[in-house]
Amino acid sequence: MKKTIFSLALLATTSLFAQKSEVKDAQDAIENEDFSSAISYLKTAKKLKSDLNDKWLSRFYLAQAQSHSMRAFSGNSQDMMSDIDIAVNAYEEVIKLGRDVEDAKMGVASLKDNLVNSAIDDQKKGENSLAADKLYKSYNMNEQDTMYLYYAASSAVNARDYDEALTYYKRLMDIEYTGVRTNYIATDVESGEEVTFNSKEERDFSVKSDQYTNPKDDVTESVRGEIAKNISLIYIQQEKTDEALIAIEEAKKENPNDIAIIQAEADLHYRLGNIEKYSDLMKKAVKQDPNNANLHYNLGVSAEQLGDIKTAQKYYKQAIELDPEMENAYINMATTTLSKEREIVEEMNSLGTSKADNKKYQKLNEEKKQYYSDALPYLEKAIEINPQNIGAMQTLMNIYFQLGKDEKAEEIKSRIDEIRK
Repeated sequence: MKKTIFSLALLATTSLFAQKSEVKDAQDAIENEDFSSAISYLKTAKKLKSDLNDKWLSRFYLAQAQSHSMRAFSGNSQDMMSDIDIAVNAYEEVIKLGRDVEDAKMGVASLKDNLVNSAIDDQKKGENSLAADKLYKSYNMNEQDTMYLYYAASSAVNARDYDEALTYYKRLMDIEYTGVRTNYIATDVESGEEVTFNSKEERDFSVKSDQYTNPKDDVTESVRGEIAKNISLIYIQQEKTDEALIAIEEAKKENPNDIAIIQAEADLHYRLGNIEKYSDLMKKAVKQDPNNANLHYNLGVSAEQLGDIKTAQKYYKQAIELDPEMENAYINMATTTLSKEREIVEEMNSLGTSKADNKKYQKLNEEKKQYYSDALPYLEKAIEINPQNIGAMQTLMNIYFQLGKDEKAEEIKSRIDEIRK
């Protein structure tokens, strides 16, 4: 009987040594960046891992986390997200055991950085759905990093996965996410370029070294209005108008004077065809931000749609005054200036051949040419801002021909032909 007990104990000890050996082999494989062998060794060790003490169990989980993390970003993973899940869970086990905690925390940080960078690469390739999943996974790894939930929602929208985006946006609203952060900036004396630092302390220390100057704090704007807007737009996409209006009203309760929320409500009414309501809200927004060229431009668009060309041009001119490089404002000034051309041409074509009609024809022709002349500077400026705007160039070319400026018209024609080559 004693001999049998001794044999079993010897068998257990041999098995334990074998497990430790597998874990050591896995660690060596990881050092050699051979994650496949490491995972294979750990599969063998896993069968009896319950026999390992805390020291070796911690090493087992740490090796498991490291090997699956390596495979996840190797390009050879059959299921990247599954590997990431295994790695995250293994790191959590290491932390629970209270051993190798710093190694585990560093591993989690590295895993998250790789995951975020991988999501950015996916976005660049247009794989927004995959990017959204990775960013949401980054958020789940530490729910204090709420910006990743925000980025996940944006990627889901770009992937047209509106249900998923809506879930993320609602979560952001529930946790009162604003996205407001402070960027600590200073100017590099040697290059003259502005540099953003990780903290105020790092920035201030760098300034004291005299290698940086002009320290400043740049506080970003809240994105809650944008989130409310996107929620409402998703509801509109899903033809849920009532839910869209409720989403805006909820956002307004929290900050009724938030200009982004006012714009979101205005955009909602614009999409619903309530142009007058849109215009009223945009006027309210302009009062709060009178130097915002985009607001003036959008008011011009709504006035134009309501048929008030005079008011539209007033807003377009204000937009140009605030932003002299706003191409669309110049284009719209030209189109509204030319808007009466069709009426004039139709009237000219309806005239007969009597002396009175000929006289009226000449008068109308002069009026038409005046509209052409008035539109010219806006089109010329638009093309100066964007030399690739073929539509504006074609209109300008036709006007030059109509005004007898054939040399300029031919010049524009040559430029159009060159672009189309």
